[in-house]
Amino acid sequence: MIASVLSVLALLATSAAPDTAVYPLRETVVFGSRINASELRAPAAVSVRRADAFANTRHLSLADALGDLPGVFVQNRAGAQDVRVTIRGYGARGSGERSNVGNMRGIRVLTDGIPVTEPDGRTSLDLVDLGSADRIEIIRSNASALYGNAAGGVVNLRTNLDFEKPWFQYAERAGSFGYHREQALVGFTLGAGRGMFSLLNSTFGGWRAHSSSVATLANLRLALPLDPHTRLGLLVDAVSNLNRFPGGLTPVQYAADPTLANPSFVTRDDRRRDRVGRFAATLEREHADGQNLSAALWVEPKVLQRSERNRFREFNRYHVGGNAVWSRQWALPEGATTRTTIGADEAYQDGTIMFFALGRGASKSTDIVANKREGANSAGTFVQQSYTQGPWSVQAAARFDDLWYIAEDNTDSTLNSTRRFTHVTPKGTVSYRMADHTLYATLGGGVESPAFNEIDPPPSVTVPTSFNPFLEPMTSTTYELGGRGSFASAWRYDAALYWIDVRNDIVPWGGGSYFYTAGKSRRRGAELALDWQPNATLGVGGSVAASKNQYVSYSSDQGTFDGNDIAGLPAVVFGAHARYRCAGGVTTEVTLNGNGRYFADDRNSIEVMQYGLLNASLGYEHAVGRGVLRVFVAGNNLLDKSYLASAFINPLGAPAAPQVFEPGLPRNLSAGLSLRWQ
Repeated sequence: MIASVLSVLALLATSAAPDTAVYPLRETVVFGSRINASELRAPAAVSVRRADAFANTRHLSLADALGDLPGVFVQNRAGAQDVRVTIRGYGARGSGERSNVGNMRGIRVLTDGIPVTEPDGRTSLDLVDLGSADRIEIIRSNASALYGNAAGGVVNLRTNLDFEKPWFQYAERAGSFGYHREQALVGFTLGAGRGMFSLLNSTFGGWRAHSSSVATLANLRLALPLDPHTRLGLLVDAVSNLNRFPGGLTPVQYAADPTLANPSFVTRDDRRRDRVGRFAATLEREHADGQNLSAALWVEPKVLQRSERNRFREFNRYHVGGNAVWSRQWALPEGATTRTTIGADEAYQDGTIMFFALGRGASKSTDIVANKREGANSAGTFVQQSYTQGPWSVQAAARFDDLWYIAEDNTDSTLNSTRRFTHVTPKGTVSYRMADHTLYATLGGGVESPAFNEIDPPPSVTVPTSFNPFLEPMTSTTYELGGRGSFASAWRYDAALYWIDVRNDIVPWGGGSYFYTAGKSRRRGAELALDWQPNATLGVGGSVAASKNQYVSYSSDQGTFDGNDIAGLPAVVFGAHARYRCAGGVTTEVTLNGNGRYFADDRNSIEVMQYGLLNASLGYEHAVGRGVLRVFVAGNNLLDKSYLASAFINPLGAPAAPQVFEPGLPRNLSAGLSLRWQ
């Protein structure tokens, strides 16, 4: 079916554009804050997803924007904001009964360069908004040598403050299962400064029982030039959201009625309510002699409430931090150049935790079960040196990370503990640049410490302690060959081969109630993305990632799993798209996304079936005076396939009836309109 659609679009393109004009491929000038190169020239596996690529979507979660990138596996669990993102196996464990505490692991997420990820590596996506993002920059490889802990990949959402005149935009979206979203945005000028303010409300009723979500988010961005070389940036965010979780179903329950919720989740009214604020200031200065300096400071207060595992939990936290990066480029004889980059990061989070027994209707009772304090600090410094001569470039980087945790129990001081991890992460890259191609080879390390809610001791530990004695930081070594470029005027490619050796891979058990570390595991893979844009009206492309992910040496009191597939990682992930822009401002798009089978447990006894989902959208754009009107209709899972959006890793329940499956949305429709005045 997809082949037929692509053939029809190709014929339309031929009839619409019979000439032989060459249409240049779009290129992002600068990628990221620590990879100082264009998208084409970056010697790493990087992708840039621009806003127009996900304009005709629900804008509900990262799954609407990252679904077809090579090496990126995105699972939209209950259909709302709660997603799991995995990049080359990093982040696979972030799915289980404890995942409503913060379901993403191993992937560092930033908005306009300010981290959303906490010092211990957890990431809750409360502050992520696709509606105000101009582009998303993704590092699809281990970036620990530059970003430190839990940087198996980096996702950075950026706001556009490069506009000439003030503007206002209102956007409305609505769709199946009680979904609606309202957002107002305004871009304003302050002399030579630029700013953007956004206010949105999002509601999703949910397909499965007990899966609704509501979110209200406001954000402000300012860029103020202090002089011709210096710019001050201000960032303010505030969010309040409430998510309910349907939980995992047994295979029998899933077969009988996938709309059901896990009865325990309903009885406990498992939910997450987060209220988060954030204020950040940045300073950027460029010198004529090739020096650049950037610095940032932020503070992020949080009030988090959970109903989870028969406890009502309250977290009052503050997250503060800052970073600074200095770089300078020198010209050398015979056209060579060298650049030195030095940077430092500091982030600290602390706060109180109160656990209460559940009262009537899963409310908070007055019975205090636990009274604790949790603190985590992440500090790191890095240096990177590059040398370029002609088409050749060599980069070497090293980073030192110092991570420590402190746990205090206000009712039993014998449980007070601290834990500290230090690690040096090196990385080296050689790249060769031709007119329209960049080839690179990389050898680098990675580090990821266990997150705070992963350090509880398992039942086999009988000595009183707050920390799991079996857990150590996960370290890795990545070998990678890759290239990207364009050929024959209309084709663009991005390809990579990788081999990753991992020690102390962090593995959840009991639905994430506790964790073990696998002695050694290995991930090997190949990624390829191809895009064809023969003219300004037609674009066709796709991506595929094939990998082999295995435990090499892994034993625990749960068994020995040497040679088994790593749980949660499919061997194949693929995506394809075709977009055609008709005369009169009408755009049609068809996409196909899916993955091969994988296992939900280390024993490889619970198989999660493969699937492919067909989606389509139709958009219309029309000038209205000084503004632009855009409308769209879209359908996801048009063939109404039954599939599993996610699965709990090493789930609870007896082996014959594990509480494991999270069914995906059936056929669902959405529509939207936006009006932007210049």
